[in-house]
Amino acid sequence: MGRSRSRSRSRSRERKRSRSRSRERGRERERRRRGWDDPAPAAQETSDAIAAMQAIAAIQQQQQMQRQLLAQQANAAMLQQQQAAVLAATAQPAPTANELALDAPPSAANKKQRELYIGNLQVGVVTTDMIRELFNSILGNMVPDPVSCPPVLEVKPDPTGRGRFAFIELRTAALAVAALHLDKMELCGRQLNIGRPKGYVDPPELSQQAKLSAAQMFAAQVSGGPTNVVLLEGLMPASMMAIEDERRELYDDVYLEAVKCGQVAGIALPLPPPGAPDSVTCRVFVRYATQEGAAKCKAVMDGRQFDDNKIRASYVTEQDFYRAHAGEWL
Repeated sequence: MGRSRSRSRSRSRERKRSRSRSRERGRERERRRRGWDDPAPAAQETSDAIAAMQAIAAIQQQQQMQRQLLAQQANAAMLQQQQAAVLAATAQPAPTANELALDAPPSAANKKQRELYIGNLQVGVVTTDMIRELFNSILGNMVPDPVSCPPVLEVKPDPTGRGRFAFIELRTAALAVAALHLDKMELCGRQLNIGRPKGYVDPPELSQQAKLSAAQMFAAQVSGGPTNVVLLEGLMPASMMAIEDERRELYDDVYLEAVKCGQVAGIALPLPPPGAPDSVTCRVFVRYATQEGAAKCKAVMDGRQFDDNKIRASYVTEQDFYRAHAGEWL
């Protein structure tokens, strides 16, 4: 009787050990399936949280400074108006002819200066809506209100119906000058030919200095500082992106982690060029709805491990995201 109870207890302990090992194997499979490294120790989590909070605080501080600057400018403008009322004869100098020409509101008289030719389109793939969205996203920071007054006024398709080119009408001549610098940008795997329509001649009031100023303003809008797009590099060899299942699984893995940092507005996984060496790693572009979400993502992802690979996270522009989304390898 005693031996029977002993054997029963022995079998019970063996079943518990078996269940324990099963649970351990289950957790191990879950870790391998997820690909991401296990959560860092509490100290590292605190450090990551502090880094993310600092990045968000820096953006908020920058936005606060911009609001204060706008308020100061508004107060200064009111003071100038009061002074102008008293000293009407000494009003501020009028803008130069170049400034007026570049920023003049749209009209039939300046339509030629606001139009551009967009050629070498992928026939049957690129639509007028795609062109409109692309240029609105790239040039949106150059207009005061890109929602109600977007940069693009109209996109006219190829009149022959073949879809090889289109004409785009922009809101100002300054936007057209800036858009010329996007020549050879890729869309759906083809380099766009961006230029003036046939027969275009620069008006005399558009000097070289005025065009240079517009180009410099465009460059300042699309480079430097925190953005709402984060580039993740180093997750896996780029050659594996050619495997559809691997590419789809990576997309899902990145999205599930990225959405923890904020609202994800889009993810782009461009394919590498043919013959890319194994040393080249894949590039994943994550676009957030806000800069705060991107800041948190960069702080959390930079230096993290994925399948024993160290991730590098950096800011890129929305222009880079749309180029990558169109298939260009940046």
